[in-house]
Amino acid sequence: MRRRHPARALALATALAVAAPAAAVDERELGRHFLLAARGELPIVQDPVVAGYVEHIGEKLVGALGAQSFDYRFYVVQHPALNAFAVPGGYVFVFSGLLARIGNDDELAGVLAHEIGHVHGHHLLRQQKEGQVWTAAALLGLLISAVNPVLGAAGIAAAETAQLKYSREFEQEADYLGLRYASEAGYDPHALGSFFKELLADQRINSAGVPAYMLTHPLTEDRVANVATAINSQHLKTPAGRPASAKELPEVQAVARAIAEPTDVVIARYRRMADDKPDDAERQLLLGRVYQTVGQLDAARNALERCRALGGLDGRVDRPLGTVYVALKKPADAREALGRYLAKHPEDGWSHLQLGKALADAGDDGGALREFQRAITCDPELDEAQRLAGVALGRRGNEAEGFYRLAVASRLRGELEQSLSHFQRTKPLLDPSSARRQEVDQAIAELVPLVRERERERMERRRGPRRGASLGALRP
Repeated sequence: MRRRHPARALALATALAVAAPAAAVDERELGRHFLLAARGELPIVQDPVVAGYVEHIGEKLVGALGAQSFDYRFYVVQHPALNAFAVPGGYVFVFSGLLARIGNDDELAGVLAHEIGHVHGHHLLRQQKEGQVWTAAALLGLLISAVNPVLGAAGIAAAETAQLKYSREFEQEADYLGLRYASEAGYDPHALGSFFKELLADQRINSAGVPAYMLTHPLTEDRVANVATAINSQHLKTPAGRPASAKELPEVQAVARAIAEPTDVVIARYRRMADDKPDDAERQLLLGRVYQTVGQLDAARNALERCRALGGLDGRVDRPLGTVYVALKKPADAREALGRYLAKHPEDGWSHLQLGKALADAGDDGGALREFQRAITCDPELDEAQRLAGVALGRRGNEAEGFYRLAVASRLRGELEQSLSHFQRTKPLLDPSSARRQEVDQAIAELVPLVRERERERMERRRGPRRGASLGALRP
């Protein structure tokens, strides 16, 4: 996981406020500017099982919406808070702490559908019509506040009171829309109400430890009752004949708990489960994934190899096992495990990336580059695949493509200054009439004001805090 700098995020937030006032941008542009800044400050979980699980449910929900004016994207933030957040333009974030808590797919679908309801209902623009001015800065400040309340508190204080009169209206509307989306996508709409009841019960037991979700999504007995009313008024039914949860959910939650809980506690939990049934392949997989997530790679290898010896769960174990072999610098074992997985899942970008790293460790630079390029084709947002491909291309003398890949990798990592530098080095190496040159020109034009304002903020911080500089907030 890359080191993030929340203080720098707040500086860039102010830069975004200057560079892109809300009145001058549409929702798609506002969301994209937010994501450009947030990538470098929020620890996004890249584990393929976790990310894939959330994306699959999110995509099913979006499929129930029909044609949309923008694409929805789903991300998992590595943080123990029980929270979720939606940004205009279709960007939906769920925290790993929430994944650790859900009881089934239906509950996650209810939360995601609610966030989609906020976006689909254009709540941000509707608030702007009431005199509020929102920017990517306000969005970034709010989400940073969820990760680091001390840094974010100043950013959300200014507009908190102004938001209260809208929160109930928009929460009810998002519930109403989300319940319908969940039902139409094949999920149980009652699960959202059940999840809310659990949160309310937690609040009664521990009033001092209110879940973050309740701070950003006000929850009352009336709202729980309104969920039931919305289900009845829309005649929503529990779909029959579908599993309560995907087979990946236990693995997703093992990783999420390894992120959210103390290391010794989560290891002891899954160690006991494996010891209770030592011949259960699933439990060995879960134990191995916990060890892998906390960085105990030899223990992870032992558990995953045990899972493989017990049948391998139809090959599910091969991707994490191959990834562990790569980390342990065992390229031959990695190639074997990842080869088995790719034989069944040839479009899995993560496995192509890991296989490329194994080939590089074995001295097969050409084969490694081919795998990195395949990984990019399967999943262009794999920043490590972009970076490693850029390095390999540069070594082969293809400077234009090499610098371009490095620029894209840096942008995906939120390293905006570095990305701009690489794009600028790419530009003179390209045919002025080519599509790639036009893409690079657009990237430079987008990055220049953000980088310039970030530098200006650094200079102002050296001189002391700027008077009147504060971030607004948007209640998700």
